[in-house]
Amino acid sequence: MEPSIQIKGDTVEEAVNTALALLGAAIEEVNITVLSAPSKSLFGLRKRPAEVIVVKKSTSKPIHEEEKIKPKVDFEQLIDTLDMFDEIESETPALQLMEKELVLSNKEGSWAQLKNGRIFVRVEGNRYPIIAPGTNVRVLVNGREIQQRTAVTAMDDITVHVTDEHIAPKMDVQVIEQDMLAVLSYEPSRRIHRSLKNIEPDAALTIEAEEEVIQSFDLEVKDVINRLEELQVKHGILKHAIVDACENPGSTDYIVAKGTYPKEGLNGDVHVLISEPDEMVWNEAEKVDYREKNLFANVEEGELIAEVIPSVPGVAGKDLLGKPVLPKPVKDVTVRLGKNVVLANKHLIAMKGGRPQLEWRGMLLKADVMEKLIHAKDVDLESGHIHFHGDVHVQGNVQESMKIESGGKVVVKGTVSKANIEAGQSVMMEKNIFSSTISAGKSNIIIDELVTKASEILYYLDHMKLAIKQLLMVRSEKEDTLEKGQLNQLIRLLLERKYTDFSNILSRFVSKINENKTILETEWIEIANRLRTAFIVLSTEQINEVAAIEDIADELRELYELYRIPVEPGCRLTVPYAINSSLYSSGDLVVDGKGLYHCRVRAGNDVFIRGVCRGGEIVAGRSVTIDEVGSEAGSKTSIQVPADGFIKINNAFEDTMIQIGRRVHTFAVADAHIHAHLNKDGMIVLR
Repeated sequence: MEPSIQIKGDTVEEAVNTALALLGAAIEEVNITVLSAPSKSLFGLRKRPAEVIVVKKSTSKPIHEEEKIKPKVDFEQLIDTLDMFDEIESETPALQLMEKELVLSNKEGSWAQLKNGRIFVRVEGNRYPIIAPGTNVRVLVNGREIQQRTAVTAMDDITVHVTDEHIAPKMDVQVIEQDMLAVLSYEPSRRIHRSLKNIEPDAALTIEAEEEVIQSFDLEVKDVINRLEELQVKHGILKHAIVDACENPGSTDYIVAKGTYPKEGLNGDVHVLISEPDEMVWNEAEKVDYREKNLFANVEEGELIAEVIPSVPGVAGKDLLGKPVLPKPVKDVTVRLGKNVVLANKHLIAMKGGRPQLEWRGMLLKADVMEKLIHAKDVDLESGHIHFHGDVHVQGNVQESMKIESGGKVVVKGTVSKANIEAGQSVMMEKNIFSSTISAGKSNIIIDELVTKASEILYYLDHMKLAIKQLLMVRSEKEDTLEKGQLNQLIRLLLERKYTDFSNILSRFVSKINENKTILETEWIEIANRLRTAFIVLSTEQINEVAAIEDIADELRELYELYRIPVEPGCRLTVPYAINSSLYSSGDLVVDGKGLYHCRVRAGNDVFIRGVCRGGEIVAGRSVTIDEVGSEAGSKTSIQVPADGFIKINNAFEDTMIQIGRRVHTFAVADAHIHAHLNKDGMIVLR
């Protein structure tokens, strides 16, 4: 069998030259078969190489058919095969059959055999053996290459060819992670030597080649450096890693260049200089911590409350191309001061004695000192309603139709009946509540509503500015050429014909702010006045140019960005017992007495009920934990939490309904020890 090799290259000429070098032959000494020409794949993303088979020509002289040397046959073998010769057709040359049969076994039937690179065939009866080419094997029957299973006879001229293959090395460098890393990948060159393995006689023969793979590791440092230069990598080249990859190549990728990552800065912060009181614990069995985060000990006038720590900017890095990589921008804390706090030398200082109040919304801090009003008697018609910026402590009861509004905390020692209590922060009720409305953290609830409305108003303002500019462009007019009052007329037309909902949204926004002036910062009141003057009253003194609309939008957007992050949990409403009441808390709601009867409950975070909850509804922003829900009489009670929340109930009676996200479950019979949540498939799990 003549030496041959199958090889690939970028071009046919390159593949042939490589094969000639490996075979040690000249072009005139070989036969060349081109299997495939070079081409590009679909979209031209990857180039397919040329592939050729190069077979070295035989050096022996051709022998004419009449000059062929007849094989010498052992006489003992001839005797053993006499019976076979009797079965051979008379027209078959006996010597040719003898030559084939002598290398075969005595297996009966029709079969084919591969031995020493040659195919031998025996046919018996009407059944023919089947041969098929395997991988990397070329089989020619009577000069024609076969591609699939083929029946053969003893008279067929069958030749088998296998070729060696040379696979060129592959080296590449990829720049990843936004030009911060260069990764070297390398596959060594391989020479695959193939040979035919002998196969015993069989009725169906698949001709396979054995392969011996020889790898050559010839990666050089200069090749990697040149590739990095092609990629314009100028910074962070790791020469020691390149040398190591060339000396010890393997199947893993190597990082051969690494940019300088930026050093991130630090956001501003506030360091509190006063201590919190000892934490309060409710429900000793579970050791649940209900500490109020914004509860601090009292401070005296002039005392330091906290230190404002400025931000620390980061240090820029550099990518592989030499371009700067900027660190993330840092933010300073925005401090909103109450009337009893000043900022001096980066310190918050109390201007009056009282309870410090620090309320966080992302990077916005509202700081104040809450004064305390102690009301020793009942809140009734004689005392009148109570409106106070700071904390309110009521030693007696709150009678029917009376109202308490506080910018801080409210504590009531007595009972509350058919009354309304609104606190900017926490509420502590020590006795029972009857048919009343209690709100803790009302300012947070109001601000969350205002933030939602502000986003709608900003949407309309942005579209209004664009509409005005488009109208002026159509008329070939400029903003500064508008006469006094023309812009107001244009705004009025847009409100009446295009943005009909805007006026209603704006009016509700302004009314909500005016209704809650006592608990809102002055910045909300100021923006409400500007919006009212510009778009409700339409004063010609205020809006005479489009830039004024942009100023209002920028001011409102600043407020939106400051307050859009929800306030950190810290507010809590605590009651022992309530009936037919509405209870609201922007933070937690805790019932530490007998429980709730037919109440409507809303909480921004968690609800904890130590006793019972019979009838009514509970909506929590995170979780609900209750000892007993519903009643044997069938008081329908509903509990709702978000999809990532959970509900824990020790005892649930029939008709109790729980909702987690959009999933609803109603207890058909009483159940106990429930821990309901959604599984990964979005279904309610009760245990």
